[in-house]
Amino acid sequence: MLVMLGVIAPMFFVIVIGYLAGFTRRFSGHEPSIQGVLNSFLFYFALPSFLYTAVVEAPPTAGFPGVSVLIAGFIPVALAVAVFYACRLLGQKSWAGAGPVSLSATFGNVGYFGIPITISVLGPEAGLAAGILHMVHNLIFMSGYPVVRTAVNSAQADDGAARPGGFAHLWRTRLWPIVRRAILLNPVVLAMTVALVVVFTPLQMPDLVEESLGLLGQIAVPLALFCVGLAMHPAIAGLRSGGVPKRAVGLGTAVKVLALPALTYLAVLPLAGQLGPIWGGTLILMAAMPSSTTVFVFTREYDGDARMAASILVATTVAALVTLPLIAEFMLV
Repeated sequence: MLVMLGVIAPMFFVIVIGYLAGFTRRFSGHEPSIQGVLNSFLFYFALPSFLYTAVVEAPPTAGFPGVSVLIAGFIPVALAVAVFYACRLLGQKSWAGAGPVSLSATFGNVGYFGIPITISVLGPEAGLAAGILHMVHNLIFMSGYPVVRTAVNSAQADDGAARPGGFAHLWRTRLWPIVRRAILLNPVVLAMTVALVVVFTPLQMPDLVEESLGLLGQIAVPLALFCVGLAMHPAIAGLRSGGVPKRAVGLGTAVKVLALPALTYLAVLPLAGQLGPIWGGTLILMAAMPSSTTVFVFTREYDGDARMAASILVATTVAALVTLPLIAEFMLV
């Protein structure tokens, strides 16, 4: 445990540095702020470059087990549905926040947090697996939740009245732009697509481009962790505003840091020979990541109240300091 804690703790310390920086005038304030600029640079340049470099430079692994995509896609979605309806059993206030709870309990910080931790624990050969599973995870949640909530909110706004044009009009005007932005115009997806072409075909990028992307990619990990620390401020502000049912927070936190990695482990166990230690280990570590900061943004935009997501985000990030080293140590025994 102490060895794994030594690997992971410096990353948490960078988060702490980002959180402390958020108290200064330079790194706080209303949007547009330096936080928005840093996140934009990270999302559009540094993180895609890091992913490309990590995937392309990863030592070759024994093939691509397609079952890993099924595990990474099915288990979080099935668990999100289960958590959503479980909130009904926790009272009216929890049921009202079922959407944010289910998203927070299953949408992990697999990019900013998951990829660097996975590579640190399993080695550079995990780069390809981490990149592909990150892309699958984000495609499902970054398009799925906005589409579902937009459709639900639209139906509730209509209050049973027939919308002109029906679903076709809704898809064309509101849902398709979300899917297009989340998938076709997503810089991370584009970077991963180019990386997979380079890995699995004879095509290669010019050395000048490779070296430039490598330089940009070196910024991604520390900047991503620093931005997570900055994001703790609006999350904690939302938490302090009160009105969040503790049982729902406990449910979302327990599912994210315990149930999701445990179920993923149970799914990986009978397929260990097919997956191998790299793909199997990457699946489990990715499942063990704390909630994504994107959850806070999504629930504020689509649910109108980010306090529940903020509470689970803070709780899972703190809990992960204990659970991640334990899970990593358990896998390497």
